[in-house]
Amino acid sequence: MNDVKKKQHYVWRHYLRSWADNENIWTYFKELNKIEKPSLMGVAEEKYFYKLIDFTEVEEDFLKKLIDQSPEVVKDLNFDFLSLFTSTSKLKKQLETNKNPSVDRTFIAEEIRKLEINLMEDAHCKMESLGFRLLQCRNLANLKLLEKDDEFFEAIMFLSFQYFRTKNMKKFVLNSFKGDRFESFAEKSWNIISYIMATNIARSISLDKNLKFIFIENNTNNHFLTGDQPVFNILNDQLNENGEVKELELYYPITPMHALSIHFRLDQIEKYEMKIADEDLINYYNQKVVENSDFYIFADNKEQLEKLK
Repeated sequence: MNDVKKKQHYVWRHYLRSWADNENIWTYFKELNKIEKPSLMGVAEEKYFYKLIDFTEVEEDFLKKLIDQSPEVVKDLNFDFLSLFTSTSKLKKQLETNKNPSVDRTFIAEEIRKLEINLMEDAHCKMESLGFRLLQCRNLANLKLLEKDDEFFEAIMFLSFQYFRTKNMKKFVLNSFKGDRFESFAEKSWNIISYIMATNIARSISLDKNLKFIFIENNTNNHFLTGDQPVFNILNDQLNENGEVKELELYYPITPMHALSIHFRLDQIEKYEMKIADEDLINYYNQKVVENSDFYIFADNKEQLEKLK
């Protein structure tokens, strides 16, 4: 088996290359209020971020009940994910009960440990592969071709996983469980729950008859920023009387010169629309990137980040 992947990225390095220069990227560290140009290997990552955790039978049953509430079209997929991500726990139990003296227990235990660390990281790499065509879009025609070539759901699935896989989203969701009796279990099971949430929202978005896209082009010297929460709901500050977010409008900068908006407003007649962004709109989007980022903000030039300080 491959070596242990200690550094596990929660933002796709291939995605960040559109802002990078020779595998280095201008980065504003929000909490530290400083600007550096580190390697792509050293940003938006954490050691063993996706390491699998053992669950009790009661906890697995709870996750199965949660998955059972998923839409039918993704239910089997979610059960497959659960089976995959609890497989190392079962392998360890089998090794414990195996009394065969010829079994190299040390070697097998080490292989299971590698699997425990690498498995979910590798699964996210598979999900990332669904986004290659989307990241190549440079105009509205490119975007429309995704639907024509039956890669529409793959692109939505990719965006959904980029939305939920981050450290920032993990902190946000777990914070909502503070003081709840499920707080410790939510933290323990987050990596699996994030998969369930991603497939569920991908299904919801792709089948919504009001789904609309805006492909945004930037022809100014004020480029699009991105951050360690590359996909986010740009309307997440608009709440109802119960403190709940009223609407979903996903924003995703694709390159410093191109971005995508996914929404469900009825004021847009056509499913696909192109927009040329002016300075005010770019500043609005970039400010939202800053607000929704956790620790890292990325740019293709130092000057834009200097303004953030």
